[in-house]
Amino acid sequence: MKKKKSFLMISSFFIFFVYSCRGEELKKDFFAGYGFAKTESYKSYRFQTILIDFTRPVEGIKNLFFQIEPGISYVSSPSDNFEINLSFFAFYRFFQGNFHPYIKIGTGIIYLSTDFIEQSTHFNFATSLGLGFKFNFEKFSIYTEGRFRHISNAGMKLPNQGINSRILLIGLGYNF
Repeated sequence: MKKKKSFLMISSFFIFFVYSCRGEELKKDFFAGYGFAKTESYKSYRFQTILIDFTRPVEGIKNLFFQIEPGISYVSSPSDNFEINLSFFAFYRFFQGNFHPYIKIGTGIIYLSTDFIEQSTHFNFATSLGLGFKFNFEKFSIYTEGRFRHISNAGMKLPNQGINSRILLIGLGYNF
């Protein structure tokens, strides 16, 4: 029951945040993906994630963008749980055109409802590095991305061994 109340409260915040970021200058891209990790606690930690990237160009620096990325994940293994996160990224595309590779690095906060031996807290920090490709078409864009994510409570409480995840993402953006 406690997990359901936490999930509803955090989901409401997530929906409010997404709704409040409707600015016309923001480009919005939607991602869905699959993530996995092996930990001391669980040999199989698996989750399905939904993310929204709100992107703005960094003025004066060609091909560099700032992103805000809220996300929510359903944890299917080892048991039904969830993750809620809010991350901030620097996004760099290597060149312009209909196809371009990119790299992004960022950090943010994450709430894990799963209990881990490695992490003594449910609220943690997540640092991510992603590599991907963007395919531009006339009215939309398609993304593919692989991401490494490290979760830690930054030493605020022990234990703090960290959790390393790999995430595979597919994204869709509309070109207006």
